[in-house]
Amino acid sequence: MGAAGWPGGALQAGVAATFTTVLPLAAVLVLVRAGRLTDHHISERRQRAPVLAGTLLSIGVGLCILALLDAPWALVAAVWCTVAGVALVLVVNLWWKLSAHSAVAVFVTCGAVTIAGPAALLLLPMPVAVGWSRVRLGAHTAGQVAAGFLVGGVIGLAFAAVVGNR
Repeated sequence: MGAAGWPGGALQAGVAATFTTVLPLAAVLVLVRAGRLTDHHISERRQRAPVLAGTLLSIGVGLCILALLDAPWALVAAVWCTVAGVALVLVVNLWWKLSAHSAVAVFVTCGAVTIAGPAALLLLPMPVAVGWSRVRLGAHTAGQVAAGFLVGGVIGLAFAAVVGNR
């Protein structure tokens, strides 16, 4: 895999962000507006699997494009870890609603510490704030947030192990 630089690195990062986040979120918002989903939190259990499967499909297309762009290993590893996280959330959320927001907050924090080093420890309050907000908004219970933290931590540690071994 190649090294990121300007402007190629920006293009590669843009592809990763678009296919892992922007397109799946846009699809959810369009489906909510069309009345096909109850809300953007996908509160109704039966609606979760198709949305998460579509997200995995979008990420798969993004990974193919990243391969064509010879994206750096750390970026590709982050996207593969995102696939693992989405898959875990999909399986758990078939019967229970863990906090994907909390999982992402922990994963991003772990990834930042892995790449940027100890200075990124300043991000540690972020997952706490995200988890608190999910409970405060009534979107999740403390247990669902804790489960999200666990999933994000597992995926974050996997990322650290994979990127650290290269």
